[in-house]
Amino acid sequence: MGGTASYSSLVAHKLGLSTAVLTSVGQDFEFFQRFDGIQISNKESTQTTVFENIYEGKERIQYVYTPAKTLFKKDLPQNWKDCPLIHFGAIANEIDFSLLGAFPNALKGATIQGWLRQWDEAGKVSPKAMDWEKLEALEVVIMSNDDIRGFEDFIPKIVELVEVLVMTEGENGAIIFNANQKYHFPAYPIKEIDPTGAGDVFAVSFLIEYSKNKNIKDAMAFAHSAAAFVVENKGVFLPDMEKIQDRMKTYQMGFKL
Repeated sequence: MGGTASYSSLVAHKLGLSTAVLTSVGQDFEFFQRFDGIQISNKESTQTTVFENIYEGKERIQYVYTPAKTLFKKDLPQNWKDCPLIHFGAIANEIDFSLLGAFPNALKGATIQGWLRQWDEAGKVSPKAMDWEKLEALEVVIMSNDDIRGFEDFIPKIVELVEVLVMTEGENGAIIFNANQKYHFPAYPIKEIDPTGAGDVFAVSFLIEYSKNKNIKDAMAFAHSAAAFVVENKGVFLPDMEKIQDRMKTYQMGFKL
């Protein structure tokens, strides 16, 4: 199992949030039992989106197979429109931008990697530009330096459009752009075992903490602390709130935040 919606919803649920997922998967999806306690609204597809990730050192080659259906505003359950916190987690261009306007009262954040992907007939993924103006509907944009590679010239444009831009840099931490300022926050120092899912856990953890009182330092410390648990374990390890908060205190003391 993979995917931003999967990891983000599982973390949010474990941290005590009432959590729901709008998605599109097929009957071949084998992991519904993992989402006990999470509301699922599924736009059923013939098949589920499948990725193959091939790591060569720090570099990753991706293939995408059998993309599922695109999600539109009309696919959203009516009683979900008042949700206070939304995380858009496209992985294969499957979120139509009409959905960004469906939540008038929410803090809206997105990891944008899925809007920056295209693929050839064999499914091999390569980067592509997106309509950056669409991001204006969001408060928070989160991306990695790999996601934006080749399109770095558009970073100032994104900074103009959104309240907060976070760019993660793996073991080097993350850069945040907010209120005409740029800050670097180092990663929590641990030994990397498996980075799978760390970016998704970082993103949802940042959004959860930021939504409380929009404190940038707390949100970055919380996100780095949560993601560190994932990186130092094989597979996607889901930390609980107490462990993250303990590590967060260590992070804040170590870097004098």
